[in-house]
Amino acid sequence: MSDTLPDLRVLLRQEEGQYFDRKSLWDGPPERKKTRNRRAVRDEIAKYVAAFANADGGILVMGAEDNGAPTGHGYDPAAVEDFLAVPERRLQPRQKPGRRVAFDGVELLVFSVEPSPAPVMVAGDGFPFRVHDSVVLMAESHIASVKQQGLVESAESRWSARVNVPELDEALIRRAMAGAGLAGRDPADYLVERRVADRQGTALVFREAAVLLFARKSIAIANPHAGLRLFRVRGAERRLGAHHNVQELPRIEGNLPCLIEETYRVLSELIPRSAKLHDLFFREMPEYPTFAWQEAVVNAVAHRDYGVSTRGIEVWLYDDRLEVKSPGGLLAEVSLEALRTRKPAHASRNPRIARVLTELGFMREQGEGIPRMIEEMEQHWLPPPEFAADPGEFRVVLRNTPVLEAGDPEWTRIVRDLPISIRQKRILVGAAEGAFTNGDYQQLNQVDRDVAYREIQELVKAKLVEPLPGGRGRGARYRVARPKPVSKTEALRSRMEEKGRVANADYREVFGVSRGQAMEALRQLCERGVLVPVGRRGRGAHYVPGPGWSGWRE
Repeated sequence: MSDTLPDLRVLLRQEEGQYFDRKSLWDGPPERKKTRNRRAVRDEIAKYVAAFANADGGILVMGAEDNGAPTGHGYDPAAVEDFLAVPERRLQPRQKPGRRVAFDGVELLVFSVEPSPAPVMVAGDGFPFRVHDSVVLMAESHIASVKQQGLVESAESRWSARVNVPELDEALIRRAMAGAGLAGRDPADYLVERRVADRQGTALVFREAAVLLFARKSIAIANPHAGLRLFRVRGAERRLGAHHNVQELPRIEGNLPCLIEETYRVLSELIPRSAKLHDLFFREMPEYPTFAWQEAVVNAVAHRDYGVSTRGIEVWLYDDRLEVKSPGGLLAEVSLEALRTRKPAHASRNPRIARVLTELGFMREQGEGIPRMIEEMEQHWLPPPEFAADPGEFRVVLRNTPVLEAGDPEWTRIVRDLPISIRQKRILVGAAEGAFTNGDYQQLNQVDRDVAYREIQELVKAKLVEPLPGGRGRGARYRVARPKPVSKTEALRSRMEEKGRVANADYREVFGVSRGQAMEALRQLCERGVLVPVGRRGRGAHYVPGPGWSGWRE
């Protein structure tokens, strides 16, 4: 493991994800905080260090709150040394210990974890694995298979004899380093730490990942089809001969960051804008949500099989859909069903490339992009993305035809303000004039039967949907019961009366928004004096009525 550490000021501002986590070493509210149970801290260190080692590495900071504030610890030196030694004592095979780091007047415990070549076990507690911002237990054989495919068999790991240091783009390398919190360090150290280069004496030798990511010129890239082809089709189907309707645009080539940026630029000019239903209103917008099509592109670039040298990534833009095709089928550890039902999955054919693209800002985190792609399509009232795979290709299809028509503007305004999820809103608008079944709900929202049943029952309980007589089980039918409008003021006041306070989770549940959206809305209400924050910042915060509460109206 390198002796370098990332810039903690940069790191602590980042969200927790595939390569970073932070944990507090205190319990209780600020005015009565106490040190956490030592055994619980040791167990947590063991679990998270092993999880990072079993995935693609990462950094664990002990002594920082959920909001990134460094609060240090209150343990004696012997307890701290015990914590730092956990990776050596509790993990098999042993991992490097942590270190003390003085930061803003407090002491943090920092564990820089490299990916292990073999599965790492917590003695007596199995094999943890990092998936986005969570830790899950996995079978040793599963982790071994992921490592074999991602670290050994992938084309990105092969040695390259085609470049030397001057032929790589140092400015781009430094941009990645800044995103990793390593600005100002030696670029060679960064390349070695990210496993895209190795030292042989005083020289650096590069893997194909380094060339694909940082080559100054396309000619240095061994794969002649590492670029992207883009086709514009006039109509919904390709035609030949006199009716030929396909235009191939100039091939896009270069290192992967340049490839992504140029593809973004070209597609943003080609994708038409039109009046689309968004947030239950028709607005002038691109035909596809920007995040959705950009994620389809970056996912193809990050995860394609660079061992296939006979063809590259293809993007087909039809009048009614956008298709992205990439060489290489799904890995055995990832299923189409898991993708369609938004289950986080972390198995990358190119883990080195994926991590650097994350630090360059093109990817959010492993496992997060496709669930958010689905969510973005839902928010724009478009069909969910379609995923298909065979042994040689993975395809993503985005369609631009709305899944429903908003025929009653007044009803859409009412539905917009209901404290329910976007999927539930879709069925209320889509089935406003007729009956629907569990199967209809599944098809509309691309969820399984159990999720559909649970969300329909929530609508029944809220008296937004009524069961029709005569049907039970799979034959049950429902109709929409149109309620009176519910304002944001009324919804939040109801929750405040029920609990005496509201938290971020309450706001998310009431309005069906993300954690970040809820945090921003609550912050604005605090600025206006409607609410007052109480308790620990971050995920432990809650809010009570402020001086502006009684007169607040939306």
